[in-house]
Amino acid sequence: MKKYCLMAILMVLLTPFSWAGKATVNLKDTDIKVFIETVSRLTGKTIILSDRVKGKKVNVISQTPLDEDEIWGLFLSVLKLNDFGVVEQGDIVKVVQLQEAKQDATRVDSGNLDAPADEQVTRVIKVENVDVTQLVPVLRQLIPQRMHMGQIRATNVLLLHDSKANVDRIVKVIQQIDHESNEELEVIELEHAAASEVVRILETLQKQGAQKEVGTSQPRFVADERTNSILLSAEKRDRLRLRALISRLDAENNADGNTKVIYLNYAQASEVAQLLEGVGESIEEPQGKTQQRASGKPYSIKAHEGTNALVITAQPDMLKSFEAVIRQLDIRRAQVHVEAVIAEVSDVGLKQLGVQLASAAGAFTNFGNNGASIVGVGQGIAALQGQETGGEAIFDNNGNVIGTNPVRQQGDNGAALAQALAGSQGVVFGFGESDASGDLEWGALVQALGRDTESNVLSTPSITTLDNEEAAISVGQEVPIVTGSALGNNNSNPFTTVDRKDVGIKLKITPLINEGNSVRLQIEQEVSSIAGTSGTDIITNKRQITTTVQVNDGGMVVLGGLIDEDIQESQEKVPILGDIPLIGSLFSSNQTRKTKRNLMVFIRPKILRDDSSIHELSSRKYNFIRGKQIDMRAKGVSLFDDDDTPMLPTWNEKLELPPTFDESMKQQKNETLPEENQDNDN
Repeated sequence: MKKYCLMAILMVLLTPFSWAGKATVNLKDTDIKVFIETVSRLTGKTIILSDRVKGKKVNVISQTPLDEDEIWGLFLSVLKLNDFGVVEQGDIVKVVQLQEAKQDATRVDSGNLDAPADEQVTRVIKVENVDVTQLVPVLRQLIPQRMHMGQIRATNVLLLHDSKANVDRIVKVIQQIDHESNEELEVIELEHAAASEVVRILETLQKQGAQKEVGTSQPRFVADERTNSILLSAEKRDRLRLRALISRLDAENNADGNTKVIYLNYAQASEVAQLLEGVGESIEEPQGKTQQRASGKPYSIKAHEGTNALVITAQPDMLKSFEAVIRQLDIRRAQVHVEAVIAEVSDVGLKQLGVQLASAAGAFTNFGNNGASIVGVGQGIAALQGQETGGEAIFDNNGNVIGTNPVRQQGDNGAALAQALAGSQGVVFGFGESDASGDLEWGALVQALGRDTESNVLSTPSITTLDNEEAAISVGQEVPIVTGSALGNNNSNPFTTVDRKDVGIKLKITPLINEGNSVRLQIEQEVSSIAGTSGTDIITNKRQITTTVQVNDGGMVVLGGLIDEDIQESQEKVPILGDIPLIGSLFSSNQTRKTKRNLMVFIRPKILRDDSSIHELSSRKYNFIRGKQIDMRAKGVSLFDDDDTPMLPTWNEKLELPPTFDESMKQQKNETLPEENQDNDN
């Protein structure tokens, strides 16, 4: 009961004194909910409270009666002081925290909204003349902490949300700043000076000048080299000042011409000088130049190879044309790393069987597709046995010669037989029969051979070159080939002429980088090897490809290849006898050779446009070789310590060259001296 009595007494005390539609509001330490209920009764509005609207005390002192609108403005001011705001939806009003009010359905002010000063409103401001990015840093110093301000750069718009009074204040500040600039664009044509050089001077002066305040634009100037003009954008005062300065810089040069030294960074001076000579002739003809020099031309272009520089003497207009051409030519060109992959797999099979016969009557069979000849073998056997020659005479008792005692001469110890069998391969065996005196009556020589040869060769030559520059790499041997021989007078002073032929791998390539990431390659690829000998001549295998291909960066393309399978049969026999079944094998020699060859050549280019790509490729190749050396050191080398094997240092960007001879001697001396002597020596 006491609680309800106190509430009734409080309601009586808080009831405003009113007359003629006005009321006087005086509150002291009143709960905010009670204050909101009183305002609702006086204004006739339905007010919804959030659960967070509690625990606040309100103090209002007023001696003047207020009407309904003034009471509503007072209500909004009290709520704002307590971090609350309202959201009106018709006759219903929601009281929420101030931070939540800006995310709800607050009214949007377009500039003519009649609202209390503390009502939360949203305002969209279109800035016409000043960039919003320049306004925001200035305005942030003026707005309260709870005010929201956003910017839209695409449409140059500011978005504000706060009380009506604060929003109107910021809008007035923006209107004072957002004035139309008198900046204009002007094209200034030059007669004598180069536009790019004048712009460079103006930019240097602008950097050295003081920085201007936010809200004003700095002068901007761009050189149009085609018309030798300057595009100037500035306010009227700056524009007049810069025009006067440009006119002073565009003064006529009284000299016969300008001489300028231009140092090139990437291009070669001699090549550029030759090109500029042609450019000067093309410029001179349409302009009808009448001023001539001693050389007959109104200009002079010389290349200094020591400093890779150009020394140009010409009139200013022609000089700036040369400079424009040089700027476009003197650029860093990309590089191309090309890897060729040559893979060859071959298989050669050979089978051979032959029988040769001989008799004391002089009949024999001799075939040329076998290594050894039975005739040569027979002669070797005869030379081994020696020959019987007449020896000492035999006398009777009367001293008459009745005969001779034959003596067999010593043989050659098998030299002729070894020479006859030197060219034979596989299994060779012979048999026969001799008479009582050791002479061969008949014999047979049988040869059998089976051979398989497999070859698997993989070569990967690589080369790096500048764009549109020819490069070549050759890895192989120089093989001597006899080209002729001659004798002097009376067969004296014989001499032989020898030519050396490169045998190995050759790669010649010219890359041209196209638009995008494709490379056009002009390629000459040659692979040669020694196949054997024929008499005194050397037989070489040669595989050559000359082509032009288009490949993407990092892609691989096949240049060409060969898939070959060859079977050759050779048979030598005695007519009629060699055709007899079974027995005919004794009168024939057969040889069959089967060759399979698979050869493919691939190419892969890699564009190197910057230092990082060059560094990545070089480090990868470097570490590959170093890995091979580490593997060899791990396996060990016989008769040497493992540390004696060569080893590349660890890859880094600052690899130092080996020490000089003096540095090596000093280091060796320091290693042999005691430590105290090293200190004295140093």
